[in-house]
Amino acid sequence: MVSREDILLRDLPKSSKVIEIGPSFSPLAPKRDGWNAVVVDHDTREGLFAKYDGDRNVPDASRIEEVDVVWRGGSIADALPSAELGTFDAFIASHVIEHTTDIVSFLDAAQRLLKREGVVILAVPDKRKCFDFNRPVSTTAGAIAAFREKRTLHTPESYFDFMAFHTCKSGPPGWAGDDATPQTLQIPFDHLLPAWDMMATATSYIDNHQWVFTPASFELMVLELAELGFLRLRVEAIQQAVATEFYAWLRPGREAHSPEELQLKRRRLMDGVVIDLAEQSRQIADSPLNQAVARIAALEAAEQPVARKTAQLAELSALKKAIPRWARKKIVAWYARRAARSPGR
Repeated sequence: MVSREDILLRDLPKSSKVIEIGPSFSPLAPKRDGWNAVVVDHDTREGLFAKYDGDRNVPDASRIEEVDVVWRGGSIADALPSAELGTFDAFIASHVIEHTTDIVSFLDAAQRLLKREGVVILAVPDKRKCFDFNRPVSTTAGAIAAFREKRTLHTPESYFDFMAFHTCKSGPPGWAGDDATPQTLQIPFDHLLPAWDMMATATSYIDNHQWVFTPASFELMVLELAELGFLRLRVEAIQQAVATEFYAWLRPGREAHSPEELQLKRRRLMDGVVIDLAEQSRQIADSPLNQAVARIAALEAAEQPVARKTAQLAELSALKKAIPRWARKKIVAWYARRAARSPGR
């Protein structure tokens, strides 16, 4: 079975120079396994270990790597020596991009750190398969606003939504796309306005999911940010996981589109967002889509005997055509004699 790490890192050799952002207790390219990695996180290894050791949701805090660069704000690219710019083969971030206050600056740092042939490797929560289930997808307008406002803290609006729509399905914070277990809202309603007020007066970072995506909505945002001149990146590939997340690979450089091609691609990705969200309704047991699927299954089951009879008749017709007429007469006569000798059979 192919591991999650193998899927994300593809054919990237361990000798590649990689930078991994926020690996915490679950690095994709751990130095202990021979990866030539620079680790960037929000605290030292000692600080991270103190935070996660004993946490029941953390299987093994000993996997936390030695942190090379502690990053607590500003551009990640500026947190490294200028000599490191343009020297990395891969920029890796698993479940980090959704936490950033300014997604444009985050991806801009990636393109500044990468070689021309480098790759951005992302694991991103799929809102259809995690506690963001009920939240609307993020838009390019929101990304531009965060960039132009030079945000370093999350907004009260995003924190309110993060709390108001936060849901679970009796288990981990993520689940498979066909899980029809009823969801439960996690945050009491009367906690929401105090949460807004707390965030509105915050002077230090309070974590939440600022950005919410399906695979198509993520690709649409990257395309539009590139076309508007905010990024020089393009989506090379996106792959959905069975549960919780999707994977994205981005490469430096913009695709060339005529105005007509751009509008067509945008429209197709917008269609993709609608389809993504329609598929999400399969997780609601009595949704119209599930009712339609159940009805189709019932009709197919009812048609099976007819289909089998039709197939048998078709096979018999083919056999008749394959057997010469004189041979058919002999076979029929042989069965008639056999029946006459054994009338009880």
